[in-house]
Amino acid sequence: MHDQVPVTAVRGEIDMGTEQLIQDAVGAELAERPALLVLDLTEVGYMGSVGLNLLVCNHVRARDQGTRLAVVASGGFVRRALVLSGVDNLLELHHDLESALRSG
Repeated sequence: MHDQVPVTAVRGEIDMGTEQLIQDAVGAELAERPALLVLDLTEVGYMGSVGLNLLVCNHVRARDQGTRLAVVASGGFVRRALVLSGVDNLLELHHDLESALRSG
């Protein structure tokens, strides 16, 4: 948590093997109904379609309950996957954690 803004940082890969662990962490944060939740993907090296689905589903859940979900994807594979899939048009994307926190 950074100045009352919860941050869920993910490292490694987002795939079928890690999906439930990440969903549990994000779900626990959303259950607290924060005004803003930051999902930091800076240290994620690979994200498949499972990860894209995870982001979209959590974006919808957050929006429906009145929480803003800010996603940090500084570049590399993750940002490229978001752009190529068009998911970047749906999410609130930031290049770094500081800008995501300032957006709140």
